[in-house]
Amino acid sequence: MSKGLTYVALALVLAFCSIHAEAKQRTRLPALDWSLRVGVTGIYNDNVIRLSGPDQNAFRRYDPVFRTPLETVDDAETEFSIAPSIVWRAPSDLMVNATYRFKGVQRAKNDFTNYQTHSLSATLRPRVKGYRWQIRAGMFTIPSFYLRIYRDRDLGVYDAAKFENWEYTADVAVRPLESLWLSVLGGTGTFYYNPRFTEYDSDFSELGAEARYATPWEPSLSFRYMRRVSNNVGKDQAASGNPVIQDGAVTEDSEYGDGDANEDDFRMTLRSPVRVAGKNVLDASLSWRLRRRVYTTERPIEMDPFHRGRLDSRWELTPSLTWAPLQAFDLNLYFTYEQRRTESDIAAVANVKDFDRREFGIGLSYKIN
Repeated sequence: MSKGLTYVALALVLAFCSIHAEAKQRTRLPALDWSLRVGVTGIYNDNVIRLSGPDQNAFRRYDPVFRTPLETVDDAETEFSIAPSIVWRAPSDLMVNATYRFKGVQRAKNDFTNYQTHSLSATLRPRVKGYRWQIRAGMFTIPSFYLRIYRDRDLGVYDAAKFENWEYTADVAVRPLESLWLSVLGGTGTFYYNPRFTEYDSDFSELGAEARYATPWEPSLSFRYMRRVSNNVGKDQAASGNPVIQDGAVTEDSEYGDGDANEDDFRMTLRSPVRVAGKNVLDASLSWRLRRRVYTTERPIEMDPFHRGRLDSRWELTPSLTWAPLQAFDLNLYFTYEQRRTESDIAAVANVKDFDRREFGIGLSYKIN
């Protein structure tokens, strides 16, 4: 009996020493940790400002009616990104992750269309293995994005239309099953234009849901749906009364439009490792997105042919492959095809708004710490 008690006591001592050593190791972990990811991507974009087929033809034949400072319809792009992040081991066994990401796009021949994006996000979750919930808040902005040249009908001059975009988002995610995450998402934001085109300033709000499922054989699938309601707050700042249909032709819709719209946004992504000789060598993904926007103006079609009764269907497909020869180093190759088709009672609207775009990219990224 005493020998058995000795074995039990010894086992308890060893277990205590193991727990104490693990606890001591945990106390040595810093309360704050950081990492940094930097990347560069080379891109070929065959339709830089998303011109329709007729507009591309007008550009190539030097049509004086089609005004644009474009050097070429397509262009080579260089995308730089930098993303520092901080991890805070907060009290009450909580973990806080904060990440800032900057992206800058430089174009070789049409540098007036260069742009930047900034995003900031923070996530709160339990500091335990197999955690079951998390909360995230985020902010995204594009300080200036070039669209194209439009005509100001009041002054009879042409000017570049650019907008500034701000978005604020939040989501709550729970994991009812080991392999399934369910999220509720919401957001609000603004699109504000340069002073020449304030009639297109808009506010929007959105609400949606997302499901992410990791299959037992490793591929994962995610599906997201968002409903956005956009209010064209700047339309009342513009004068009204001038028709935009003259002699059966549509004039450029740079003013007097009502861009109120509802949009359904569907996204689906399939990811899977690619095995070679029993090892995961590549990470493959296929992303699909569809946006269906219905314009809800009550203005008659003679006053607003670009929006009255208009439906935009815009979808894109992106297959990609990622190779990680080292834990901190990634090589990514992707292709994106994007298309917009417009339904309208005025045939000329589709001639201006329909477009196709293809993008090829190869990128490198490196993670520090």
